[in-house]
Amino acid sequence: MRFFQHFMLHCYPHHPLDNEKIWTHEVPCLSQTNEFLMHAILGMAACDLMRSDPTLLAFAMSHRVKAIRAIKKSLAELPKQRGTTSEHANALVATCFALTFQSVMFEDGMVEYMTFIRGILVIGAQMWIKGIKPIFVNLVDQDSHALLGPRMAGLPLIQTEWADDAIEAIAGLRHLCRDALEIEYHALIADMAGKLRTSSWEAYQVLQKHYGWWIQLPHQKFQRVIDLANQTMLLLASHWIALKQIMAAITNAEVECREKAPSQREGGVDVGIGRWLIYLNGQVDHEHLIYNRWPSWVEDQLKRDPGFFGRK
Repeated sequence: MRFFQHFMLHCYPHHPLDNEKIWTHEVPCLSQTNEFLMHAILGMAACDLMRSDPTLLAFAMSHRVKAIRAIKKSLAELPKQRGTTSEHANALVATCFALTFQSVMFEDGMVEYMTFIRGILVIGAQMWIKGIKPIFVNLVDQDSHALLGPRMAGLPLIQTEWADDAIEAIAGLRHLCRDALEIEYHALIADMAGKLRTSSWEAYQVLQKHYGWWIQLPHQKFQRVIDLANQTMLLLASHWIALKQIMAAITNAEVECREKAPSQREGGVDVGIGRWLIYLNGQVDHEHLIYNRWPSWVEDQLKRDPGFFGRK
């Protein structure tokens, strides 16, 4: 009961945008008849509570493993099921979102985060085919852009030196990119960094474009993108996540546009996906460290002050 209440009050996801009432009213009801969703909710809450009580790790992982095992089975069966109910399909979507946000709390959670976001697309496609209406709003970019556009259009630029350092560092990766997939990945994050000089809103739109790119990649290409044994992909990932850190003052708008927000707790600013950056930087081998100096600098600032780049 403690975990369930904590989810309702403190840590429900802020995506999709403007769905606070869905997360605090509809989703808890769905969890009563969909065990995988209940495990995802309890796991996310336990994981969030670990910030003040590390002994909850076993509970967090137990619920997460049970949720993942159950949802994998459901996703595999979904295309074959003729009688999929709206309740079941929406519970699957909510579970994927909860597991996605829980991944933010693990230092090696980036790959699972990306995988679960792709799972949302799979479920959404099946819901569309079966004529099932989602309970969530603003699931597609056009809807979220309409919500965020007025708020982000007037955002100031981030500090010039941050943008310049990002642009220079990403440009230094270009000659490492040998095939079309690596070149395309590089072009997207280079465009994202370049837009930071001229428009925060346009930089955010490229950030979303990058998400759309890897979300829709064929399975084999996606597996290459998340292959962190490939030093080029690893460096592209570390620079992408470092970019997201320096864009904190921009992405804060996602949280600020909420009708209501979870209650604030003591403990200061959480580093969020800065955990991933620390992990990714640690995977870069000696030969490639020279290419990873900028993400390492970003990591150093976050370790000194998680709110250095404007994260709230």
